[in-house]
Amino acid sequence: MKGNEMGNYEPRFDVDFTRGRVGEQLVETFLADLIGKKIEVKTDYRIGETGNVYVETWQYSQPDASDKKQSGINISEAEYYCFGAPLGEGFVMIKTSVLKEFIRQTNPRETRQPIASKQTKASIGRLVPLADLLCSIGLSRKGN
Repeated sequence: MKGNEMGNYEPRFDVDFTRGRVGEQLVETFLADLIGKKIEVKTDYRIGETGNVYVETWQYSQPDASDKKQSGINISEAEYYCFGAPLGEGFVMIKTSVLKEFIRQTNPRETRQPIASKQTKASIGRLVPLADLLCSIGLSRKGN
């Protein structure tokens, strides 16, 4: 493969080492930045089926949603959103501001979780395609 096909890969150690530091520095900065930060953690048990993560934006109790109020990402004080894998083997974490901007720019499909009870409220949210979100931050390419 030529250099351009591999993202400008350079087989020389000194050049490849420098390029590899990008990811290492990202993780170091990320871990240092987590100290004292709030993280909103969600586990979407249908992601394997749909490829989407549900991001709540509103909640309501009345069947006609007449008492609808902002919730979820609209009011979250968390600096990061984390989507835990249902099998407990990993997670994807993203800055809340980046996720909000992705939703604003892409306007993913809105859907409802209409079950309200004494324990929980019904909600409205966005179905965010995880593949597209990963693509937007450079972890994937369209069609992969």
